[in-house]
Amino acid sequence: MLTGLALVDGDSLLVAVLVVAVALVHLLPNRLSVSSGRSRHGLLSAAGGVSIVYAFLHLFPELDGRRDSLEGIDLLVGSLAGHHIYGLAFVGLALFYGLERLAAISRSREFEHELGPFTDEPVFWIHVGGFVVYNAFIGYVLVQGETGTESDVLFAVAMALHLFGNDAAMEQHHREAYRRIGRWVLAAAVLLGAGLGAVYTIGDAAFTVLLGLLTGDIVFNAIKDELPRTQESRFWAFAAGSVGYGLILLLL
Repeated sequence: MLTGLALVDGDSLLVAVLVVAVALVHLLPNRLSVSSGRSRHGLLSAAGGVSIVYAFLHLFPELDGRRDSLEGIDLLVGSLAGHHIYGLAFVGLALFYGLERLAAISRSREFEHELGPFTDEPVFWIHVGGFVVYNAFIGYVLVQGETGTESDVLFAVAMALHLFGNDAAMEQHHREAYRRIGRWVLAAAVLLGAGLGAVYTIGDAAFTVLLGLLTGDIVFNAIKDELPRTQESRFWAFAAGSVGYGLILLLL
């Protein structure tokens, strides 16, 4: 189990660079969209492999190691999570499935029939708001150093590739609104979370809950966004990403 990272000297500079690099990923998709569909699908598939192998090899074990941090919580969710810690990951997966469904409905003519007289704008902000919490926690984890590995760099690389995949999906759902403002909000969220992590440490129980939600989110979003439909996916790119990154995680 890793403890909080002391932000001093070279470590401070490295973490700052990693935080900024992860945040800047949100500004890349527009420029990369000019590349061929084949290379883009391959990159998304490789990113999916990296994200999923990181979740299974390090985030799930880290989550399991934090089981005891939920003991003593009186809330029902704390009691259930203490006995079934992976339920937190499922809740995270379910929450982001709900957000995905909401965004998908807002793009279709079914929207008014299913949810009533809403407009696309509230859905956009609800969707972006979910990822604000998601991104802020990633920035926080980078600063605190509780990444599930001995290297913040490994976590940063996995999350950067993962956020690249998330961006592709957000642009598909919200198009101009996301390009104009959404991506800037999500980039700022990473920096905000990092700033919070530099001055404040949340409790172990709250961290465990957020880690569980993040883990479920990563699994869902990686499969949904970074492993495109069968005709668009690139299995060998996925295999190369997952096997290559898995070996790095196991050897370092």
